[in-house]
Amino acid sequence: MNEGNLRVGIVGGGASGLFACCQLINNAAHSSDKLDITILEKMSEVGKKLTLTGHGRCNITNRKDISAFKLGMNEAANFLHPSLKNFSPEDTIKFMEETLGMPLKEEDNNRMFPVADSAVVVRDNLVKYIENSDVKVRILKNSNVVDIRKPMDFEVHTDNMVYHFDILILACGGASFPQTGSTGDSYRFASEFGHKVEPTRAALSGIKVAEKDREFTSALSGVSVNANASLYYSNSKASSVEGDILFTETGLSGPAIMTLSREVPTDIDELDGWIELDFVPSYSDEDFDKELQNLINSKPDTKIVNLGANFVPQSLSRELAKRAEVTDLFAQNLSKTHRKAFVKEMKHLELAIDEAPSIKTAYVTRGGVNLKEVDRKTMESKKVKDLYIIGEALDVDGISGGYNLQACMSEAYAVSKAILG
Repeated sequence: MNEGNLRVGIVGGGASGLFACCQLINNAAHSSDKLDITILEKMSEVGKKLTLTGHGRCNITNRKDISAFKLGMNEAANFLHPSLKNFSPEDTIKFMEETLGMPLKEEDNNRMFPVADSAVVVRDNLVKYIENSDVKVRILKNSNVVDIRKPMDFEVHTDNMVYHFDILILACGGASFPQTGSTGDSYRFASEFGHKVEPTRAALSGIKVAEKDREFTSALSGVSVNANASLYYSNSKASSVEGDILFTETGLSGPAIMTLSREVPTDIDELDGWIELDFVPSYSDEDFDKELQNLINSKPDTKIVNLGANFVPQSLSRELAKRAEVTDLFAQNLSKTHRKAFVKEMKHLELAIDEAPSIKTAYVTRGGVNLKEVDRKTMESKKVKDLYIIGEALDVDGISGGYNLQACMSEAYAVSKAILG
């Protein structure tokens, strides 16, 4: 111990590291322990990746009840249940508004954003809370941790200094967006302490389509539509999700595609993979065909492109009609073959996948420290006493919509309670 204080080291000044520090400060007021906290951040600023979340607006959490929220955490749902129960989305909202003095607003699908619409404001409020606290905290930027040892206490080596801690929180992120400092350091440190690290790949990413289909997506760049998206490879369906899809110059993005991206194998280019889009998922093929026939009978002098606009944006109907080769045909001139071709494009548009999403541009990393080796109630390593692992270092990734930041907040709270009792 240093001067009777509990020395806590936090490796990583990103979202999970800052949240952990805030929760330690917040709970220290109810504890007899005196803390001496050091955050070691390799970059020249803290929370760099945090400032990019929510397209720069920061989708802090999602105001769903825990049972519904868990469904968005994929395979980590049960692992996160105890921490979500002890620090729920409502607790996050209360902390942000009452403790940090930062008002939030609720948008579609229960997503919570700061009224300021700025992720930088969120980061700055967290830092301000830390700097203005009565707890001794040092935020050391440009401190690249190169080695961690534990002969007795934790011995953390940076490029030019050695620090000693009684407790260590590993919060240095995953491997996505490496330009923000997430370069997989967590996995190396955890492995050296004997942890198994599950293979990593991109999650919450756009998907590039093959060159032959890029003309279609680029013509619709910026157009968003609700649809069902299914991932196929090796001639079988691997996964499916319904939601908003955004067309881009190089392929597909939007919440549904970003959710689906975690299922794309890294060797997808060898597996003949494609995305199938259904733009009218509420209809079966037969029902949609009947609905289209009713429109054709009632509006025989209308072009099929315009009839399609009853179901999807006009621009999308035009491109689908082009693929079905019915662009200039009026309803009364539409043969059964033409009609079936248009129905197929509306219900089963196939876009070949060019390559697996890049982890360098993904918002989240899938994979990380095996969850069976971490106590789900405290986030403490089951292999090394007083070592806590949180954030993207863990094999935890949620869907788009505030899920991943909430997971960080709940994990951080669990750590603070474990440390302070």
